[in-house]
Amino acid sequence: MKRFFTILLFMSFNNMFSQEVELINKFGSYLHKMDSTTIPYRMFIPEKAKNEKLPLIIALHGAGERGNDNQKHIELHRIATVWVDSVNQNEHPCFVVAPQCPEEQKWVDVNWGTETYDFKNTPISNELATVSNLIDSLILKYPIDESRIYITGLSMGGFGSWYLLMNNPTRFAAAIIMSGSADPQMACEIKNIPIWDFHGDIDAAVPVEGSRKMIRAISNCGKDVLLISDPNNKAFLDSENEVKRIMSSDHIYTEYKDKGHVIWKESYDNWLVREWLFSKQLIRK
Repeated sequence: MKRFFTILLFMSFNNMFSQEVELINKFGSYLHKMDSTTIPYRMFIPEKAKNEKLPLIIALHGAGERGNDNQKHIELHRIATVWVDSVNQNEHPCFVVAPQCPEEQKWVDVNWGTETYDFKNTPISNELATVSNLIDSLILKYPIDESRIYITGLSMGGFGSWYLLMNNPTRFAAAIIMSGSADPQMACEIKNIPIWDFHGDIDAAVPVEGSRKMIRAISNCGKDVLLISDPNNKAFLDSENEVKRIMSSDHIYTEYKDKGHVIWKESYDNWLVREWLFSKQLIRK
């Protein structure tokens, strides 16, 4: 009997792995250069892009996925592949772009172990400036709905996501940020951007206090922040009232209890998190 369950587990793992490989293979491989900086990136182009303007998701990976192989940053944590899954594409067709930061570089040139940093005295890195330029070039080339450009990032990519929001508060329709940090002094500049921020309360890599300070600062700017401790709880997901609360909120903070730095796959795999993101649209005046 034990051998039987071992075989079933092995078959299930192989099936999940092959499905993920299939999703990875849907991404094209490209390079983008700005001045002296070149970054590889992977891009998924939806079939429906031929007929209508569609949202764009920018996915910024963490430090462990840096390099120039243009592969490992979309293999892990579901940060890129979750959006191209057929279930998601049927409901929310979208472009997905995953740039890769070169080895030894950072999306934001700060110490990840500090709780906050001074945005105005932290120039944009060459790598993140190249990502911003990449977004500009994609808008010119593809039928992208500029009112539905979304940013998501984890760990080092969480820092990058916060930075891009602060650097251009009118570009993004919403953000999903995980295990990152930013400058609370800039909170009022980005208070109108819907943000769902995630952090583990025992994160030993990026202090959770960084997220707490950003959320408190956004709240102090007059914005209500919904606190959701575990959106993956089945009882929670089955509650129509709780789902409505989330979908009607522009600012959400999830602090996982007794969890560390890596909280990402279970968050991206939550259908409600994705539904929340796609419900947001930039209103241009």
